[in-house]
Amino acid sequence: MKFRSRLEKLPGPSAVAIGNFDGFHAGHRMIIETLQATARHENLLAVVLTFHPHPRLYFKHPIQLISTDGQRRETLSRQLLDYLFFIAFAIVVDLPAHDFIAGILRETLRMQVLVVGEDFRFGRGREGDLERLRREAATGQFKLIQAASMEIGGCRVASSLIRKKLAAGAVREAGGMLERPYYIDGIVARGAGRGKKLGFPTINVATANQILPAGVFHTWAEIGRRRYDSVTNIGFTPTFDAAGQVSLKIETHIPGFQRMVYGKKIRLHFIDKIRDEKKFTSPRDLVEQIRQDIALLGI
Repeated sequence: MKFRSRLEKLPGPSAVAIGNFDGFHAGHRMIIETLQATARHENLLAVVLTFHPHPRLYFKHPIQLISTDGQRRETLSRQLLDYLFFIAFAIVVDLPAHDFIAGILRETLRMQVLVVGEDFRFGRGREGDLERLRREAATGQFKLIQAASMEIGGCRVASSLIRKKLAAGAVREAGGMLERPYYIDGIVARGAGRGKKLGFPTINVATANQILPAGVFHTWAEIGRRRYDSVTNIGFTPTFDAAGQVSLKIETHIPGFQRMVYGKKIRLHFIDKIRDEKKFTSPRDLVEQIRQDIALLGI
């Protein structure tokens, strides 16, 4: 697969999928699988076009994304594609819908087939929609394929729904829609050292991920090439810190783990929620609760 951060004219005709692919959930996978099958059947280059930053961030609209740009690029780079275009949204933001199709898709990417999901919008001011694409495709210039939507548990899979699930701490439900556990990436940072004094040393994580579900979770901590069962608390440590303090903390305990990993990369995969964070009357009560949490998981 060839990665490109700028547009360039392709050496042959292509099938193109366009999207933000935030979280790369089951619906996104359907779009990519449809693209791959179409490209093979029609002997076309399989091409994905995506943008950074997310359009809502570009326009400074409120949104918390499932994936960072780095995570999104990593996931898309693992797909069986011929080209991945990961370009600045500013390049296309002011293009009318017709110019986007004629100039970028048809002329530069030499698109013969376009694969999109049902929520797809494009062009200046989001003026282009599926109906506009159908009219353009009807001229015989290209074929339009709308990938089938995915439903899990009676709900249509969408990034917006997954964001709500994660914000509510429903990481198992969100993971079902993502077809994998939700994860965040970070760097191991130094903390206050209270966990070690209590007999449960923790790894403190600094992350660029935006969605940090509050509570205590069963997680997998991935450090280097190894993955460890772990318990992760995301919150404000109310047992020790004054009420109203606003420094959100991510603390992970790996039973039996004794390595020094400050400054190392860590990926936390969220398997299930154990309980909400709460304030204990004493450190002893907190220690007992941590023992119960670990025993519940059998780790």
